[in-house]
Amino acid sequence: MNVTYLHDDDLSFLQHCSEEQLADFARLLTHNSKDKPRLSSMLLRNELYQSMEGHPERHRHSWKLIAGELQHFGGDSIANTLRGHGKLYRVILLDVCHRLKLKAEKNQPTFEIEQHLLEHFLRNTWKKMNEEQKAQFFAAVKLKVTELEEILPRLLEDKKLIGGVSLLLSGQLNRILRTHAAVSVIGHGLLRGAGLGGPVGAALNSVKAVSGTAYRVTIPAVLRIACLRRMIAAQHA
Repeated sequence: MNVTYLHDDDLSFLQHCSEEQLADFARLLTHNSKDKPRLSSMLLRNELYQSMEGHPERHRHSWKLIAGELQHFGGDSIANTLRGHGKLYRVILLDVCHRLKLKAEKNQPTFEIEQHLLEHFLRNTWKKMNEEQKAQFFAAVKLKVTELEEILPRLLEDKKLIGGVSLLLSGQLNRILRTHAAVSVIGHGLLRGAGLGGPVGAALNSVKAVSGTAYRVTIPAVLRIACLRRMIAAQHA
């Protein structure tokens, strides 16, 4: 099965990501919170992608297929079939912001919109972190400041801070987002009174029913793309 990739200036930087970065991102797209393959994944059924299993740079060679998978999840499945492709990243980004009730102007640069989204993510995630998790974050960023509002203005400036934000999306704090919190990030009544248990998972599954867009995939994916873009930009600065 083919994965159609639309040329996308906002995703072209993926070709400069490491094999590990792309492998982690691809798995976020293709597997659910229980680490089971998504039935709607086109990438997992792509012959070229399958044929490269075991190749040391499988994901680097497949970055366009991975980007196409994100575009696929950004569009309604029926509409994707009719037009033969998904949506461009910027449209997906604006859809996510709209879903999270974040104000985003169509003429704003992609980088700036992502910045607002990351700040929103940090503020809402911070409220749900315990002291041990916060300590892990500060150990990763190695900043002397300890207040969130002091950290946010430096989000674009410090490589270690970017890495710390990425840590919230993977690694030791992976469960904060991958398990349940893609929906808890929304914080607009969808999870009223819910903890991080079953009710949250139920709400997460219901997001697809609200719209054709798979927000349970696109919300964490857009956050990861925002982090990756900043990490790659810092490496080439």
